[in-house]
Amino acid sequence: MGFFYSDDITITNNNVKEILYAADKYMLAAGKRKCETVLKQTAQSEHATKTLQTAYQYHLSDLKKESLDYIEMNTKACLLSEHAVNLSKDCLELILKSDFLDCTETDICQFILKWGKHQCELAKLEPSGGNIRESLGNILYLIRFPNVEMKFFSKSVANSCILTSDEMVSIYQSHFGETSKAFPHSLRAPVSKRQTYSIIRYGQITGPMATSGIQSLTFFSNKEIWLKGVNIFPPFVRRGRYIIPYDIPGTVNINIKVMNDSEEEIQQQENINVVQNNEVRQIDFCKPVHVISMRDYTIVLDGMTHQIYYGTDCQDSVTDQQSGVTIKFKNSPAHENGTDIKTGQFCRSFIQCLNWFLFL
Repeated sequence: MGFFYSDDITITNNNVKEILYAADKYMLAAGKRKCETVLKQTAQSEHATKTLQTAYQYHLSDLKKESLDYIEMNTKACLLSEHAVNLSKDCLELILKSDFLDCTETDICQFILKWGKHQCELAKLEPSGGNIRESLGNILYLIRFPNVEMKFFSKSVANSCILTSDEMVSIYQSHFGETSKAFPHSLRAPVSKRQTYSIIRYGQITGPMATSGIQSLTFFSNKEIWLKGVNIFPPFVRRGRYIIPYDIPGTVNINIKVMNDSEEEIQQQENINVVQNNEVRQIDFCKPVHVISMRDYTIVLDGMTHQIYYGTDCQDSVTDQQSGVTIKFKNSPAHENGTDIKTGQFCRSFIQCLNWFLFL
């Protein structure tokens, strides 16, 4: 109870759920934030399904997203965790809705049968096909059965009786060109299978120019993409009469934010080492930012205090012919000086791409 009076308590993985329950019940915001900090460690491990369940229960949106992101990139390991079978149906639905799970549909099907049997055990029901199907409910139709390995489907799924006769016939027919109307058949697109491309908006480099204040640009994409990173122009300083690269050891703190039209803010903080003599610097985000098609996003760079080179003859619309992604740029309302659709920062963006899903 000391935390209620002093905000001082040691939170560990062993007591975090109990403290989070109390902090949520008594509306202790500071305690809830400390619990979330501890839980983030688990969100980046094979036990991310446990953190996802906790985040969902206590409405911790950032933690929920972080857990889902990790599960998408490490799906098979996360589904093999001892905590995965304890997922609620709602949380399992969040996972199965993802197009980006990094495992086969056969792996997902194996887990679903295991999860369904565990739910039957908890309810003290026979783990029959009918009871497993009832425990799954409508999320059964998020499983992409046409992509399940046929040998496993015939041996395990068909014999489990979780599908009706008509549903099984439609799955078998899907392997001979007939599209199943009951189940999705599109392949998932995990991070590990993405290819990288780039979008270049500037024609040439010139400068230097002063850049105090915010550099900002608004953009939207014609397809669902991920913002993987950007190239920027690093600081230069004047020594005497000459403009030379800023080569004093150290870093410049660059704060890059991506904000969508729902006013959600996704922040990428980068420390840029400025000892190199380069006109451009590649910034790879620690985590790609999900960008929904045909929606405005704004990227903001703040922290430049020195003169820089900059891009000119910039295009307000760029199409990558190989991936089919078109990025259109607009002047940003957050802009203060130096960057707009014709000149300034954000000279190149990076695209990771599959044939059917595209990533910036």
